[in-house]
Amino acid sequence: MDYWQRTITPPDLSTCAPAGAVDDPVRMGYHATMCTVQTPALKKAVTLARRLWLASSPRSEGPLHLALDGPGETGMTTALRQIGRAFEGIISSQLPSDPHRVPVIHINTPLSPSSKVDWSLPFAEFLSLLPSKAPETPQRSADMTGPVCHVIKTRGTRLVLVDGIDRLDNSEIKTAFDYFGYLASEFQISFVYSGVGARDIADAARRGKRADAPRGGAGGIPTLAVNPIPYSPEEYGTWHEVIKSFDQNLRLHQHSPGDLLDLAAHLHERTGGYMKPLSYLVCQAAQEAIETGTEAITKELLDDQLVGRFADDPILQI
Repeated sequence: MDYWQRTITPPDLSTCAPAGAVDDPVRMGYHATMCTVQTPALKKAVTLARRLWLASSPRSEGPLHLALDGPGETGMTTALRQIGRAFEGIISSQLPSDPHRVPVIHINTPLSPSSKVDWSLPFAEFLSLLPSKAPETPQRSADMTGPVCHVIKTRGTRLVLVDGIDRLDNSEIKTAFDYFGYLASEFQISFVYSGVGARDIADAARRGKRADAPRGGAGGIPTLAVNPIPYSPEEYGTWHEVIKSFDQNLRLHQHSPGDLLDLAAHLHERTGGYMKPLSYLVCQAAQEAIETGTEAITKELLDDQLVGRFADDPILQI
């Protein structure tokens, strides 16, 4: 499948529209997302993908499962997808080519106002399976488990990524993990759960309710912590590496290497080290720099953006 084939290549600035051009769709489109910056969590995700591959052979105690946990907006979804891309890359390099193989399934935890989630449907939607209809009713069938299991079995699925696991209500935890557990044991599939409190939710699944606040100690599901990146006079190396990557990926006519790094402290003040607001802040500032013809990111331009975190009143005057 081409779900994971997302490659962004920075455009050649010399072939783009000149500074001050009214329209530059190539650079505007590129700066909407830019290249993925490799944070410590993303680098660790690649290692975890390899461990999941090595541990995915049949074992009497069952497959290995993981959790991605941390505050919101730290980049957990990006790290989850990185695991999926890396795992599929390993599969492609280790096994004979098969265009029909589906080694990784990625689902989002659905909203369920009625607290009755049909867990077969997110899998069916990812696999492009059309829910069937009973002959006597226009309603679609509530259970696609059979077709989903057939695809998993015949297409070589080895890993399932579950994003937004924190959307589960307490009443839904046991049902969800019973379903995941069935698929894991039946087909030797590893699961990776991502979301705020994912570790506690996974550990609480056997009890059918959300866990209390952790009290320390060992045990539980192996967890990759995805946290804000710190920045201080004593601890600045990681943040500087992240900003340097953004700096190198910019394609602005008046940008010189290292300009964004000069704003590292201000960028951390604006974002708190959270990757999602940082990415939006840099990308939107770059787009405004193109639109206005300034072609460079400055402190003033950053402060003009409505994304980021603010120490005072978060409502800005436009």
